[in-house]
Amino acid sequence: MTVLASRMLYNRVSTLGAEDRGGSLFVINLTELLDFRPNRSILRRNIDEVATFNCTVWTADCRSDGSPAVIGTNLGAALVDLETGVKSWLLRGKSDVLAQQLVHSGNLVLCGLRNGAIVTVDVHEKREGFSARHASHRIRHSPLDSTPGKSSEKWFKLSGNIHPYHTIKMPSSIACLVSLQFDDQYFLASSMDGTVKLYDHRIIQRGAVQTYEGNVNSHTRLQLGVDPSERFFISGGEDCNLRLWSIKSGELLFEDKLTNTVTPTVCWQKAEAFKGLQDERQKL
Repeated sequence: MTVLASRMLYNRVSTLGAEDRGGSLFVINLTELLDFRPNRSILRRNIDEVATFNCTVWTADCRSDGSPAVIGTNLGAALVDLETGVKSWLLRGKSDVLAQQLVHSGNLVLCGLRNGAIVTVDVHEKREGFSARHASHRIRHSPLDSTPGKSSEKWFKLSGNIHPYHTIKMPSSIACLVSLQFDDQYFLASSMDGTVKLYDHRIIQRGAVQTYEGNVNSHTRLQLGVDPSERFFISGGEDCNLRLWSIKSGELLFEDKLTNTVTPTVCWQKAEAFKGLQDERQKL
């Protein structure tokens, strides 16, 4: 299950799906749940299924104004209007979309694929429905094994309104993507081999502008948590350590084993939420 960022009183939830049924996208109205003690009957009547899919839903994201949402599936990436439930494909391909991030301007979405590619997709262009056809692109696939004489696929196909020259490749499947708010040309990307890098859309073909050492991962979808000031980010590791890096310098600032289990998801308390809590305490 994936919970999406949202407006104050609503959450968006997507379900992964199973062999006999695809994933779904839900809207949860939290207004009544915040006013009363939560129970099963209240929860049920405040959950609306917006859209269903005949495929696996791996990830989801939505704009700050709450609509629309984007989802990543085993067939590609789709756009869903949360008011009407209308859905349309943004990206089609044979490699699962495991990570997504809407750029804060709202016109672009980053899609991280199982094959290690990060694709930039334009979501601003109007779509004609879920069955609409898109332009096909051949994307260069950097081989992971450069052993002389070993054959490897050097190209893969994608269809959609993508920016082929903004497509980059990481060493393994993409685990997490985070677009920075202070300048949405920058985004953090991590892959399942432990690689973490900072990219700039404007010079993306030159490679990463910063690399972060020390992350431990082999196959887990570990999430990166960026602090509200966007000076630091934090991540759990498969060695059960929690680590903190400086975004600007790339320096590993903190490392300690705080739990005996892997921490796949981390987050920071937002400054606005903390200020609101202080205001409430002052009223008491």
